Amino acid sequence: MSKTKTTVGLSLEVARLAGLVEEQQRLIEEQRNRLQALEVRGSRVSEANGQENGNDGNGEGNGKSRHSRRELLRLAGIAAAGAAGAAGVTALQALPAAAANGASVLIGQANDGTASTVLNPGTATPTAVQGLLDVDGSVTSGSTPGLAVSATANFFRAVRGIAPNTPASGPSGVGVWGTSDAGAGVVGSSGTGVDFWAFNSGRVMQSAQPAGAPAYQGGVYDTTITPNAWTDFEMVRDGNGILWVFLPPSVNGANVAPSVAPGGTWIPLQPGGIGANGAPGVPDNAGALFSAVTTKLLGKQGSDGATFVDMMPDATQGLSGGPDLVINITPAFNCLALLTLNADLYTNIAGVNQDIGIYVSPSSATQNIVAWKESGGAVANGPNAAFLQVVYPMTRGTTYNVRAKWKSNAATSATIRAGAGPFPAGSGLSNVSPTRLTAQLIINP
Repeated sequence: MSKTKTTVGLSLEVARLAGLVEEQQRLIEEQRNRLQALEVRGSRVSEANGQENGNDGNGEGNGKSRHSRRELLRLAGIAAAGAAGAAGVTALQALPAAAANGASVLIGQANDGTASTVLNPGTATPTAVQGLLDVDGSVTSGSTPGLAVSATANFFRAVRGIAPNTPASGPSGVGVWGTSDAGAGVVGSSGTGVDFWAFNSGRVMQSAQPAGAPAYQGGVYDTTITPNAWTDFEMVRDGNGILWVFLPPSVNGANVAPSVAPGGTWIPLQPGGIGANGAPGVPDNAGALFSAVTTKLLGKQGSDGATFVDMMPDATQGLSGGPDLVINITPAFNCLALLTLNADLYTNIAGVNQDIGIYVSPSSATQNIVAWKESGGAVANGPNAAFLQVVYPMTRGTTYNVRAKWKSNAATSATIRAGAGPFPAGSGLSNVSPTRLTAQLIINP
């Protein structure tokens, strides 16, 4: 409520109360006149009665004597007081409740209302001030803060917003709501403390922006640090849930003002972590690093030299199980998958080489082999380390099956194998050098 509105309201109330006082004065004057008339009339009646009854005119006759002046004043006072009391009750009943709509805000008391209180500038171009409603948390008041308050509780709240309880079906209550067209909806500032604190649940939510790098909106030149620098350290979530951070441009290690938008670089925050091992039939979809490994001797007897098959334990040596080199991935973000496969390869017959390949489904590659590599040796059973790597794009929400496969370089009845050793010596064919398939997801929004 503005100072002008408060002054006008008080003036009207004073005028109304002044009118009531004038009315009381009129009633008292009326009673005084009536009292005088009664005295005159009583005097005449007493004289007449005294003459008729032989009394002495002092009112001591047959009981019809006039009232005393004191009693008349008492009766008149009761009448006046009754009139004044009735008028006073009416006046009090007409006074507005201090905390009701349209009444003044009372400092130190709870103030209730059923409608919103809105403060609007008096002009379309208001003078630069602290704000339409300033709440000063210092001991003194005014535009310049005074002495700091020594809080006796954990938190001294200069401003507190309490929303109604949220019903089960909504809507949600909002304690403090700040909006702006191109400025800042809410600004928090603390000298050496925390500018913004998610105090209770710790949750901080952001509305999703269009997918991809955000548009640059301009930054802040910070003169409180040495050397002065642009500090456009924004964070934005896009429509795919990716968190982007803005890095301002720099010269010789110092941040500088962006010359042409965006002027800096928006970098997507890279998720990490080992992919979870899902239950049978459930794809792994957690984290950004997935790996499958085996230390069993792998073998394939006979190959047509053209068809890639799963790398399986060597059944000719009594090993079973597999395939072990299989990864199921459902990436939570668009990414480039860095796929690698390493193995120690050899053949029991000299002159026959081995081809290893990385299988990805879905893909458009022949036999779904997105990369392959040939390895060989001049002698039989001479292990040769092979390493295969490929970058393959993956789309968020799509389930990919990644496998390690192999074949011989030509049709043969020979046996191709993977795994040198064993190590330590004599530990068995389940302790040979590891064959590993790995997928590392690099965010690619």
